[in-house]
Amino acid sequence: MRFYRIFLLSLMLTIIVSAVCYAEDSSSIGVWEKEVSLGYTQATGNTQNSQLLGALNAYQKTGYNEVTFKLSSLYATQDKKMNAQKHSGSLRYGFSFWDKEWYGFLKFQADHDKFANVDYRIVPYSGIGYWFFDTEQWKLLFEIGLGFEYIEYSNRLDEDINTVCAPRLFFEKQVFDAASISQDITIFNNLEQGERYRIHSETKFTNPLSQTIALRCSFIDEFNSDPAGDVKKNDTNLLLSLVYAF
Repeated sequence: MRFYRIFLLSLMLTIIVSAVCYAEDSSSIGVWEKEVSLGYTQATGNTQNSQLLGALNAYQKTGYNEVTFKLSSLYATQDKKMNAQKHSGSLRYGFSFWDKEWYGFLKFQADHDKFANVDYRIVPYSGIGYWFFDTEQWKLLFEIGLGFEYIEYSNRLDEDINTVCAPRLFFEKQVFDAASISQDITIFNNLEQGERYRIHSETKFTNPLSQTIALRCSFIDEFNSDPAGDVKKNDTNLLLSLVYAF
């Protein structure tokens, strides 16, 4: 309980500091950058498969602050039977300091995965990060957060509440003039049960077709060392989608 109180106090201090930073930077409110992506694949014949993905991302950055909002849904069927249903969303606020290379952040994310027996999972956490590079051609950052993970299972009557440490590595490289490739990987380590952890990895290749439309190929890999019920530890998806930015 003492650890929880220390974390809650640090979270409150982070919120106060971020509010002060945002107030100081309020004179340079940035424009929201938004994108909507939609992907659909279908195969017929001996095996009938279909997959539908929709996502909404919004991003705002000023001199010292940034706000990111993400929302996505995935449905998939095989032989007319649903075999995937996932929903996820996150809200993240970051504020820069020390010449804008170091930054603090607050993040709240929630997700649902029907076939992994996760009714819903909620993870609020905060932490600190460092930008090694932040240019149009090359971006690289590392951050680490501390927070809680609350899980409600669809196949169990109990619930799971744990303290987690979440290191994250992100890079993006511009290739072929306008196209880009990125890798975003986060590891959620259970601090109370060290053998339990989750890894979320997302690789993207984005090729602009015009100023507002792009073609994106995404590979999402999710690993859970201790899944609920008789489900596989590793879950992957390869997705092709059209992206509209506005």
